[in-house]
Amino acid sequence: MRKMDIFQIAAVALCGVITTSIIREYKPEAAIYIIIATVLIIFGFILHQLTSVFNFLSSVYENVSYGKAFFPILLKVLAVAYIADFVAQVCKDAGEEAIGSKVELAGKIIIFYIAVPVMMSVLETLTKLLRG
Repeated sequence: MRKMDIFQIAAVALCGVITTSIIREYKPEAAIYIIIATVLIIFGFILHQLTSVFNFLSSVYENVSYGKAFFPILLKVLAVAYIADFVAQVCKDAGEEAIGSKVELAGKIIIFYIAVPVMMSVLETLTKLLRG
């Protein structure tokens, strides 16, 4: 991500906030569409940068000799965490706090489910070490 990207993101965010504030006075139900559009534009900036991140992670994965089984799990956990947080924040911005908090809860449960193989592996390792 280049340093200038944050200025573009900030400009889009400020335009979205100002436009939403103006529209909310005259047509409150339309404000949510501006919020969603603003969020999607910002997400588009970020999505473009994710290509570099995934290229880096794949090079790390190729060079790791221990723990390769856990790498995909880590990526899934990160993806679920970011997606759940993103959607929850959009819901809360739209005034739907209850839906947003349920999305957060669902994300936490899914992360726990995804992480079960890691926990089982740690427990197996601890059991072997304690039996010695």
